[in-house]
Amino acid sequence: MNRAIFPVSILAALTTLPAAALAADTLSYSYIEAAYVIQDMDMYEDEGVFDNVLDDVDDGDGFKIEASFAFSNNMFLFGNYAQTQADFTFINDTGAVIPRDQDVKTLELGLGFFAPINNNMDFVARAAYMDVDLDNFSFGATDDDIADDDETIGDAFDDLNEDTSDGYYVDAGVRAQALPQLELGGGVRYTDLDSGDDVSVFANALWEFNDNMGINLSASFGDNLSSYGLGFRYSL
Repeated sequence: MNRAIFPVSILAALTTLPAAALAADTLSYSYIEAAYVIQDMDMYEDEGVFDNVLDDVDDGDGFKIEASFAFSNNMFLFGNYAQTQADFTFINDTGAVIPRDQDVKTLELGLGFFAPINNNMDFVARAAYMDVDLDNFSFGATDDDIADDDETIGDAFDDLNEDTSDGYYVDAGVRAQALPQLELGGGVRYTDLDSGDDVSVFANALWEFNDNMGINLSASFGDNLSSYGLGFRYSL
């Protein structure tokens, strides 16, 4: 994996800034969200294990569950799990063209930092471990596991360093309470997986019915991984 050091250094430097008292008055960093998502993944196109694949993974839809928990005035933990289904078209050993459905499962676990810019806007930076697996999910599934359609976790934890699907991302952006019922957010993300790295932009719009419930529309756009989501969020 090409492990770029500078994004992590940026986040580390941000955490040393003088801590502000609170986030922007109306923004919550403790919430749970369930969403319908569409995901387009091209990051495996250069992997030898998929030499027989004729095209990139087609768009697939599914679900995502996300949670965030603020544990100080400036820090929060977050994680999400998404599962979508995509279509492959590949050639088998006999030369036959075979279509196949494939589950794409994504896990993200990370730490975030936030600081108010003004009463209605926060600066937010995050860093996360990321694992994108095809079909059967396991931490650190190797190329051999994927090729052999291994359904067991086995030595998955020992294989983390060999896994072409795992890595990390860091991002930085803003969250803003644009209107009493409308929150807007956006930023830039750098993702580094063994199968490749990517720079993407992301944005969301959260329409809040009250202090706790809202509908969130989100999207991210990158060369190798893009996603779109529509979810229900409950803020704690």
